[in-house]
Amino acid sequence: MAEPLPAALPDRGALIPDFAWPPGVRAAVTTSGMPGVSPSPFERCNLGTRCGDAPANVAANRLVLRAALRLPSEPVWLRQVHGTAVQVLDLPGDPNRDAHDDPVADAAYADRPGLVCAVQTADCLPLLIASEDGSEVAAVHAGWRGLAAGVIEATLARFRAPPQRLRVWLGPAIAAASYEVGEEVRAAFLDHDAGAAEAFTPTRPGHWLCDLYALARRRLRAAGVATIGGGGLDTYSDPRFYSHRRARPTGRFASLIWIEPAVSPQRRSRLVFPSLLGMAFARLPQTVQTLHLARGLRRYGGRVTIRRGGNWLARLCAFVTGMPPAMTDAPLSVDIVAASGGEQWTRNFDGHRMRSRLWRRNGRLCERLGLVTFGFVLQVRSGALHWRVDAVRALGIPLPARWFRRVRAREWESEGRYCFEVTAALPLAGDLVHYTGWLDVDAARNFAPPADDEDADVDGPDDLGDSDASDPAHHDAGDHGSDGGFGADD
Repeated sequence: MAEPLPAALPDRGALIPDFAWPPGVRAAVTTSGMPGVSPSPFERCNLGTRCGDAPANVAANRLVLRAALRLPSEPVWLRQVHGTAVQVLDLPGDPNRDAHDDPVADAAYADRPGLVCAVQTADCLPLLIASEDGSEVAAVHAGWRGLAAGVIEATLARFRAPPQRLRVWLGPAIAAASYEVGEEVRAAFLDHDAGAAEAFTPTRPGHWLCDLYALARRRLRAAGVATIGGGGLDTYSDPRFYSHRRARPTGRFASLIWIEPAVSPQRRSRLVFPSLLGMAFARLPQTVQTLHLARGLRRYGGRVTIRRGGNWLARLCAFVTGMPPAMTDAPLSVDIVAASGGEQWTRNFDGHRMRSRLWRRNGRLCERLGLVTFGFVLQVRSGALHWRVDAVRALGIPLPARWFRRVRAREWESEGRYCFEVTAALPLAGDLVHYTGWLDVDAARNFAPPADDEDADVDGPDDLGDSDASDPAHHDAGDHGSDGGFGADD
């Protein structure tokens, strides 16, 4: 069943496929919301070099793209010709290469981390593919000619993994209601598969509405692919996307997929959250992993809603720990300075700052908030990271952990966003605070790289004593005309 794409994420203008990608696989689709320099009719972030835009504009837009999506390398851009050739990537793209030297192909395949597969479209169907184990990815440009000629099958054949172990997502394309074609287009598909007739609806003599999504699904299923998502959009009617049929000239948007470069085991073992969770860290959603693997100073933006307890004791406890005031759907920024010895978080709740220091000690995550230091046990359950209080000290004095059983936190992923929820309640005081919201991890800004000396494996102060906690890693830790109307690279 097709899964609709989520709305564009704020501040970045990209769509993140709402799809069960394997761990380490990242994917994105650009939209009109992306920043860029191209003038009308290309409207800012045109990424195509063969549609009439100035080459310097395209080069600038591609530079912005790489920064906005934090791509690990320059995408390998293709010269798309509506054929079936598949470019196997062995090196990153070269931003200084002349467009005339782009590889001639309609799909890109990679089995090495850090290489970005990309296709450009403006009504044609982009497909993004990953193997179940996350070791192989591909991007496919499928106009009707390429689709009929077998570009999907040619791409699947490049994978070592069998089709049954592939996941395929159908990106934004022109929908059947907007896509009228001639009899020869229909014949090209029916000559291969008589059952493809179900993807064509007659309109007037010799003309048909063509469902590219349905045609792609038929071919994928015939090849043995069972996990298929995406679809359901119409580039002709949706202003977020370029459409060759709606406007000429027009630009091209990109669909990209890549395997994230791995963090070395040595570095991973020194970072706070991976070291505490061990193998369970790999079961976290991609955005949660990304936030906890970053080093140096990074700033994340998002939104938050906060509820506060009303009685005097609740207000006093919230004051002691520096809790923010109540607010609804307010702007939030979080600065995280992360090194191997610990992390410092500065949360800005619409002008109210709350700072905390995090480190690991004896299998616990320790966090100092104002005058209070908490010790948390971390668990990964149902694709979410849960924090549970295991020890507490105030001004160095130990407090009964049972008082803090209703102090907990949760991190998960929804629609490509890092989401969080924090609840705190105490005996007598009742509810202290409850806040929930999200951060746009992929649009994070990197302000400072980690210093060389941050590789030292240093723990934080031992505010919680030396009693051992159980190792959380052992706990059970998400495109009118008879030719179909597509130009080259559509």
